[in-house]
Amino acid sequence: MLVEHARNVLGMADAAHAESMTDGDLIITPLSCSLDGRTIDVDLVGGTLLSSLHGGVKTVTEFTTCNYGLDPARRDIASSGGMRTSGVDGSGEPRAVERDDHPFFVATLYQPQLRSSPSAPHPVWSGFLSSSR
Repeated sequence: MLVEHARNVLGMADAAHAESMTDGDLIITPLSCSLDGRTIDVDLVGGTLLSSLHGGVKTVTEFTTCNYGLDPARRDIASSGGMRTSGVDGSGEPRAVERDDHPFFVATLYQPQLRSSPSAPHPVWSGFLSSSR
């Protein structure tokens, strides 16, 4: 999602993801420490849709299977062109982003589906389903 944002909104035609490309402007790169199979604490930014979906909670603990993320030197991509960071980890790295100009445009590094069940859907899924009505 951030690669497409960089390409189509920010005009970075050669924006790329290191997992699938070896050349271009690699904005998604291997994380310095793999998050595969780990839980991470995500501090939610107040006033965002993500914060609202979580009932105003300041920090959530989520499960992830990621090895790649936004290159720390390119944090600006997550907060430009209508995108904004809505969740960060303990070191301030973006772990969730969203757009205000869309009914529901939320992206997370963690996987909400891994904390969902039919009887207790994750707040991101509940929010998505509510927005599509």
